Amino acid sequence: MSQQQVEHAIIVGGSLGGLMMGLALSRSGYAVTILERADSSLRNGAFIRLHTKPYRNSEIERELRHLASNGNNHVEAWSAIQQRLRNAVAKEPGITLQHHTRIVSVGQNESSAWATSEEEQTFKGDFLIGADGYRSIVRRYLSPDKPFADYAGYLAWVGKVDENLLPKKDWKKRQLSSAYFSDSAAGKLTTAVMPGKEGGTHPGQRWIGFCWFDHSHNPLLSELGVLKDGIIQHSLYGEAVPDSLLKELSQTSQANWSKEEDVVLQIAIKDRSLIGAPVNEYLPNVLSKGRIAMIGDAAHTMSPMTGAGFNDSLDDTVAIMDAIKKHPNSIINALSEYQTRRLDIVRQDVLAGQGFNRTFGRSLQL
Repeated sequence: MSQQQVEHAIIVGGSLGGLMMGLALSRSGYAVTILERADSSLRNGAFIRLHTKPYRNSEIERELRHLASNGNNHVEAWSAIQQRLRNAVAKEPGITLQHHTRIVSVGQNESSAWATSEEEQTFKGDFLIGADGYRSIVRRYLSPDKPFADYAGYLAWVGKVDENLLPKKDWKKRQLSSAYFSDSAAGKLTTAVMPGKEGGTHPGQRWIGFCWFDHSHNPLLSELGVLKDGIIQHSLYGEAVPDSLLKELSQTSQANWSKEEDVVLQIAIKDRSLIGAPVNEYLPNVLSKGRIAMIGDAAHTMSPMTGAGFNDSLDDTVAIMDAIKKHPNSIINALSEYQTRRLDIVRQDVLAGQGFNRTFGRSLQL
């Protein structure tokens, strides 16, 4: 690969998509700066469904899938994937990962692209990739006429509980990496058995992850500032969840879910370890412009019920690397090629998620 014109990549966002993009570029010879607004603590998401089937014959695809999955095809804790990717990034001399860096604007000219932080520090590179989630600053630049993701009308309570805290008979017969689904008047609940803290896979050593899709608190979300003018501002974490809401969730869980499922939720509620994440959706019309592109939730936010978010982010990374390989001397042509390859595909995935959202919404009104 020729790097006479393209040597340095700026990545806005250091979650899973940004880390994978950084690793792919670094292993192809680029210097990479990853800018992440949060601190270095691991995200306490519930679980991700991984797929290990290779993307065509891409070497970087196989490397990243193996790294994310640890060689297994299963449901995995978000934090475990994040930790493995972080460890891999730390071993790459070509990557600088900078936390506590909130980007407020991005821009470009004929020869470079840049990101400017809240502290007025400018990070300049040959091109820039936005992997900064559903509240993406990069999206606001690429699609100023459609800058914000839409609220899907419900939120997901997500978290995980150490299986050792549960009655032994409840979960020991459940299969590792299997997901279980329940429906009730309280919404939909997905639970999954995952490898535990130290990667333990035997009963008593595992995590039980959950995702409870809850439609009943939209007015409260506005009162708490989670929603403002229909736009999501943030999720609900720990101490930010009012005591009255926790009490209501506890009562609702006990009344609507099985005894085994309720025990899991009661522990997370008592410990305030669950997160209330409003569900977003974003149907893109553009993925790149000049030297700037976006991937993952920044580009195509979809319902977590599709199970496609993480895998689509990885496919975005692979498509960009394939396009760079095809256009080694023009990053502008490469990112344009990426858009051509991926735009229709990710639009179809988002529309599939919107179909679920509409069906889910109708079922809640019956």
